[in-house]
Amino acid sequence: MVITNLANSKDIKIENGVITQIGDNLVDDEVYDANGLKIYPMIIDLNVKNSESISKLNQKALKGGVGTLLMIPKHKPIYNKLHLSYNLTREKNIQLLVAIEAIHQNRLTDIHILVDKGASALFIKSDEDMNLIRRVFQYAQMLDVPVFVDANNKSLLGVGQMNASDKAYSLGLEGIENYVESVEVAKILEFSKYFDAKIVFQSITTKESLELLKNRDRNKVFVDVCIDNLLYTDEYIGEFDTMYKTYPPLRSNDDRLALLEAIRDEEIDFISSNHIAVSDEKKDVAFEEAEFGISKLDRFFNLVYSLDIEDRVITKLVSTNPAKLFNLEEGSIEIGKRGKFVLFDK
Repeated sequence: MVITNLANSKDIKIENGVITQIGDNLVDDEVYDANGLKIYPMIIDLNVKNSESISKLNQKALKGGVGTLLMIPKHKPIYNKLHLSYNLTREKNIQLLVAIEAIHQNRLTDIHILVDKGASALFIKSDEDMNLIRRVFQYAQMLDVPVFVDANNKSLLGVGQMNASDKAYSLGLEGIENYVESVEVAKILEFSKYFDAKIVFQSITTKESLELLKNRDRNKVFVDVCIDNLLYTDEYIGEFDTMYKTYPPLRSNDDRLALLEAIRDEEIDFISSNHIAVSDEKKDVAFEEAEFGISKLDRFFNLVYSLDIEDRVITKLVSTNPAKLFNLEEGSIEIGKRGKFVLFDK
């Protein structure tokens, strides 16, 4: 098959699902006229919470230009062979990578067995027992799997509902301070120096955390930011709009601008959706009672390519870099890569 008449690429020839040629006036029995559309690699989303069924995630992912996603066990446990197998064997059209809980109920899970059974990554909360985290890092180093870290301190969080700011004060809501994240980033970053394991800090939101991460070892410590914090701020909450209640919380505009500047300075490795599905009835309640989360997987492609950042940079952060982390044969438009694309009229 040849895809021709692309706005941002020469003709692309695909055979058996793999790109075999890129050039002018390519010939094949099957030709698809793109009619001036732009072509991008499908997104590899590294932060999708398991808050709904695989079938729903499958539908939303394809609609949102996502061909591969990493399921993060934040809402439902994935800590044994049964949970892992249940998710991996569901029927789907996307490629599903699953992160397993490395620590469950203050105990180490069967990490080696679960990786052998198909787990692609480990997931931990930064405020777990540090001796257990040490052992998780040792396993990650031995098995060569990345550890995704939720860097937040539960004891400091309290009953926080949104970013600690004048906006929170005006609404009479308990705030979530920036240091709830940054103190945990500092701790895990220092700890990571003693292990040759790949560490991914998920959903970084604050300028303080970015400052700490500037001097990281970039061969093994990676930074993810979510689309929420690049587009929105705590001001979007307005008069108790629960649709913008999410976690990590929407921060100040200064934090948002710092994240965007870090992307332009190549300080960020991934942009993810932080997709969390929340039903309308769990949002249509008082702000303090509403669930955290914004559902956006089905709009992720449109949202991320709407940022005021060059397309090539966006592609690197949502497709190329995630593919490199997991050694996937996709994520860029090159000969030898899998032909997983989105055709898009921007």
